[in-house]
Amino acid sequence: MSNSTQLNIVIVCYNCGVEILRLLEDIADGDLPLDVIEFFVVDNASQDDSCALLRAVSLPKFKLIASDENLGFAAGCNLGAKAITNSAPILFLNPDVRLQHDSLSNLLGFSSENPNCGIWGGITCNERGEFDGKSAWREPSLLDLLCWSLGGDILFRKLFGRTSGGYSPRSLSKRGDVDAVSGCFLLIDQSLFHQLKGFDEDFFLYSEEIDLCRRGRLLGARPRVTERALIMHAGSQTLSGINKLNHLYRSKLRYFRKHGPEQQVLVARALIALGSWLRFLAFSALAVAGRQYEARRELWAEFLNSQRQWTN
Repeated sequence: MSNSTQLNIVIVCYNCGVEILRLLEDIADGDLPLDVIEFFVVDNASQDDSCALLRAVSLPKFKLIASDENLGFAAGCNLGAKAITNSAPILFLNPDVRLQHDSLSNLLGFSSENPNCGIWGGITCNERGEFDGKSAWREPSLLDLLCWSLGGDILFRKLFGRTSGGYSPRSLSKRGDVDAVSGCFLLIDQSLFHQLKGFDEDFFLYSEEIDLCRRGRLLGARPRVTERALIMHAGSQTLSGINKLNHLYRSKLRYFRKHGPEQQVLVARALIALGSWLRFLAFSALAVAGRQYEARRELWAEFLNSQRQWTN
């Protein structure tokens, strides 16, 4: 491998080869030269033609790692990182993001200006270019989960432009220090990543970056984001509905179990059930007035049934 490498990019693929090709076009059109970037794409046993599409990529420093099974996001990232043979920082990048011309160069520049932070990220926007409140995450708490359960997220979005577990644009612009950088655009010092032994693979999907940043902070890292590195994050097209809810909230419970007492897990599970019931009842009432709400009602009914089947 060339000693000129300035950045390693690790991307995990599951049925999103087309999205990755589009992302690679964004990177090629950017102001960071391709010859200073090494790409490591891990295909998690995609069920479509993603692997064939990615094998045809002709970038000079591009490695495709095909897994025989779907390892999940955390394990997929770790597998990609193990293939790196240089000392440059690692950027974990979601397939579903779109980059601006200077997103990568500005993020690298920010990391060079703030080397002691260890973990860096940018600002995520929605498809309309508006701040989406998902650039970084606060340390999870039962209070945040209670806020979600009672529908407080709607109020938080309207008043502060953030989710109950996220940061507002104002708070990010004032300081930049965060508890956790979003895993869709997370740059980490490679020596720190190895010191942390990578992502915790018990997290199949979601919360793994919050866990990584928490462990990093305990070692002295100071995760930070910069407004200079902007990306658009459309959200995954390969995971939605009941699968997304199951992964998201089971990972929240796993996080509480790892970092708190068992009583906290029991309360968290009760709050998830409460929020699910309130949403089911609300959409049931709305479905009487309009059929467009029936699908939402059925989704929360299915999620409630899924929770009864959850085990430790």
